Amino acid sequence: MGKAQKRVTKTHTRTANRRADVIHKTTTYLAKNFDVIVVESLHIPDMVKNRKLAEAIHDAAFGEFKRQLHYKTTWYGSTLIAADKWFPSSKTCSGCGAVKTKLLLSEREYDCGVCGMVTDRDVNAAINLARLGVTSPAGSYPEAGHGGMRKSRTPIRVSKAATIETSISKPLVA
Repeated sequence: MGKAQKRVTKTHTRTANRRADVIHKTTTYLAKNFDVIVVESLHIPDMVKNRKLAEAIHDAAFGEFKRQLHYKTTWYGSTLIAADKWFPSSKTCSGCGAVKTKLLLSEREYDCGVCGMVTDRDVNAAINLARLGVTSPAGSYPEAGHGGMRKSRTPIRVSKAATIETSISKPLVA
């Protein structure tokens, strides 16, 4: 193997190791520090049909992230809730609950026609996912874990719930 090939291999290995490290540290932090973690069940094969985004979607490793959250929430006694892929987190107004019938990916702001609220699309979806985690009765939707009180023994509030909005523009928001 030539010098240039060794450098390329070393760079690719270092990048893969850094990505794996970020996933491990983030999933461990979430599982240790939050009782309820909500993720969206995304249909990756449909997402990678967009050739401009396919490489970034594969690099984000959504499946590996969810797999690690699944076993770590079991270890640390947290609950992982997977919102159904048809749950309209982006299309539902976090202010009044109205649901839009159509929302294009190019629309980065959510503009409610009912109450007039205007907010970032990803923030709106994250609030809706956080509410799903808070309002889901114990036993509905959980993927793993035990649920109960927050690690600090204070009740869970929407602002304290950990949500992962796996949108294309922001792969990880915690």
